[in-house]
Amino acid sequence: MSKKKYIIFGATYYSEMLSYYVERYDQVEVSAFTVDERYRTSNELYGKPLIGFEEIERSYPPETHEILVALGYQGMNGLRAKKFQEVKKKGYKIASFIHPMCHIEDVQLGEGNIIFENVSLGYHVKIGDGNILWNGCNISHHCEIGNFNFFAPSSVLAGKVSVKNHCFFGINSTVKGGLVVQPYSLIGAGCYLNQDTEENGVYVPERSKKLSNKISLDLI
Repeated sequence: MSKKKYIIFGATYYSEMLSYYVERYDQVEVSAFTVDERYRTSNELYGKPLIGFEEIERSYPPETHEILVALGYQGMNGLRAKKFQEVKKKGYKIASFIHPMCHIEDVQLGEGNIIFENVSLGYHVKIGDGNILWNGCNISHHCEIGNFNFFAPSSVLAGKVSVKNHCFFGINSTVKGGLVVQPYSLIGAGCYLNQDTEENGVYVPERSKKLSNKISLDLI
């Protein structure tokens, strides 16, 4: 049986890592990388061809290749959403990646999701399209996640949280159960969210401070 063939949209360390993961765990052949022509600085990347996206179907047609979109959270995930639409307009199927060390229980998944190691997806979770969940995320039971959201490492949703579209969750952020996270909400690193958000809202914790009257040897 022949391997699936992928093109990876992106030319960063993130793209390199995804190329390694899909070839190792999904038994996929990565044929090439692609970016918009104006951003292409060479003809090769990580030992594979780097092709301008405008011409990609000439060498790697959608009948034989899928595209994995390896873009981050730029513009509150807007760039990733835009490229999704451009990829689909060319007729390509958008690939997903789910690390084998991800724990999944009765989960409904859309297309183009990228889910890394040690992510836990609880019972009856629903996830839309184009989301990125980095290592160690915990999405509890009956959560519903929309499209084009980004979850940094070790971010947590308690049960029955509803996340709309284009949200960002920072490292070690936590959302209380039953809340609604409105579109384009930014939940900062280390934040504990205990209220529904407002659209486009930014939520951050109090910053760490140095205790002026203590040194470390006083405490440990």
